[in-house]
Amino acid sequence: MPDFSYSARNKSGESVSGLLTAPDRKAALSQLAAQGYFPIAVDAAQKKSADTGPSKPKAGAPPAATAAKPGAPAAKKVRVSSRQVMLFTLQLANLLKSGMSLKQALESLTRQQQKKAFGPILEQIGEELLQGSNLSDALARHPKIFTRFYTNMIRAGEQSGTLPDVLKRLTEHYERLADIREKVTSALLYPAIVLTVGIGVVFVFMVFLLPKFTAMFQDLGTTLPLPTRMLIGAGNMAGNPWFVIGVALVVAGIVTAYKRTMRTIEGRLMLDRWKLGFPLVGNTIKAAFFAQFSRTLATLLGNGVPVLTALKIAEDTMTNLVIAREIAKARERVTDGTTISAPLAAGQIFPPLLIDMMAIGEATGDMPTALNNVATLYEQELTQDVKRYTTLLEPAVIVMIALVVGFIVFSVLSAVMSITSGLNR
Repeated sequence: MPDFSYSARNKSGESVSGLLTAPDRKAALSQLAAQGYFPIAVDAAQKKSADTGPSKPKAGAPPAATAAKPGAPAAKKVRVSSRQVMLFTLQLANLLKSGMSLKQALESLTRQQQKKAFGPILEQIGEELLQGSNLSDALARHPKIFTRFYTNMIRAGEQSGTLPDVLKRLTEHYERLADIREKVTSALLYPAIVLTVGIGVVFVFMVFLLPKFTAMFQDLGTTLPLPTRMLIGAGNMAGNPWFVIGVALVVAGIVTAYKRTMRTIEGRLMLDRWKLGFPLVGNTIKAAFFAQFSRTLATLLGNGVPVLTALKIAEDTMTNLVIAREIAKARERVTDGTTISAPLAAGQIFPPLLIDMMAIGEATGDMPTALNNVATLYEQELTQDVKRYTTLLEPAVIVMIALVVGFIVFSVLSAVMSITSGLNR
């Protein structure tokens, strides 16, 4: 039997290497998994001449099967929701905590997802693990499903030997994000229903009922009140094909201009800066980004990710280009040996509260706790703002719909009363 040289990590995260004898490479990987090792590289210690060639890997290098297809698993386009990723993370953490090996846990989860879109992805990840890849490297081949934040957290867990704990923290992180989205969605649901019903009522009246009233008024030949004439004019305008085409062209022009603006760096900066400075809502948008930045950075630093890498990942998670650029500038200053809080303060984008809390974390040597406290404060502020706006939005939508419906009713009734008084004379 041939000998294989291997490098791996044990359950404590320590690096181990050595030689083992097995019929083939797959059997060698199985032996390592049975011993509780996480393989990094497994190569034949003695290569025969038939196996040599220009693509022959060096000992300790990633296996040729993995390197030959760096993007193969990502070739299939599948839709996997963030909830599915969160459930996968939670289940994997629980299985590893129960004492299962990583290979066994992935096989179990793959069987559960076999008939779903996530199944083939997990199967590909399991195959890459058998070929000697790390879990983080296998996940990184699916960037549309597993973000850089996710894969770097997994890599930190592999290096520190605390993968189950890291998976638990990732689950908590995604649960918090899902909770915020759910609160915003549920708060906007009622106003959206009221607005939809109101628009539907107005549409039905303008399309089906108003033409009948208009024909009746024209037959009587009576001078109609101003509100009625305005209503009929609005109905005629809405029914005019040229008006509809004009509105469609204006909307299309606005959408096109917005897309073109978003394609340029200057345009994105302008729009993102405008969003942050928008009255009332701008502060809420800032709170959402500051909470996301603080929570992401705290999670990364708390799991041993280096500062510069953590700042880069936090920068990538920011959809607002103004804030992302400030983080990038701060990251450049950090390379000079300065602290995180001072470079962030220089940009004058991040608020004093966040800067001061980070400075306290640096002074005490417990930056993750300080950042988590900041994130909690901004998440509470975001929740309060959303509740306040939706509380004001509900009556505002109702009043707006009531005014429109009231104007329609008043216009029709005033015309009827005008015609009735004319007939009585």
